[in-house]
Amino acid sequence: MGIYYDYFSAPDDQAAASAFAEGPDDAGFDTVCVKTIDPAVLLGQAVGLLICEPVSRVTGHPRFVHLVTSSEAESTWIVTLPDEVRDAMADAPCERLAEISIPWSQAEEFYGCADPGDLADFLNELAALARRARSHDHGLYCHMVL
Repeated sequence: MGIYYDYFSAPDDQAAASAFAEGPDDAGFDTVCVKTIDPAVLLGQAVGLLICEPVSRVTGHPRFVHLVTSSEAESTWIVTLPDEVRDAMADAPCERLAEISIPWSQAEEFYGCADPGDLADFLNELAALARRARSHDHGLYCHMVL
């Protein structure tokens, strides 16, 4: 068993929450799916590397992994990512994403099993999603399913 993460864009929190039951892809939202990269820890680390700031600065933002669905749910959640994360990802060149993927791949949470090339591919997909989201004035969200 594992947790699946669907990063997606939506116009606002209410629209994002509408993807709770069926998932953002099935609900028609622009989505990037991944199994191992959670928003709270691993994505926070990548963004910290990207903006050259401590992870605590990234994760300390009030909209970083802010729950937009019921806290009563036991196996499905939708959380926000701040516009600052969206914009940092949207502005990141491919070369920079590949560069940060190397130290990021060594994060303890990857247990020595992360390939920097695969991580760079994910970051490039997320950056493309962020660019599309910003062009439509949408926010980024993550749908998590246990």
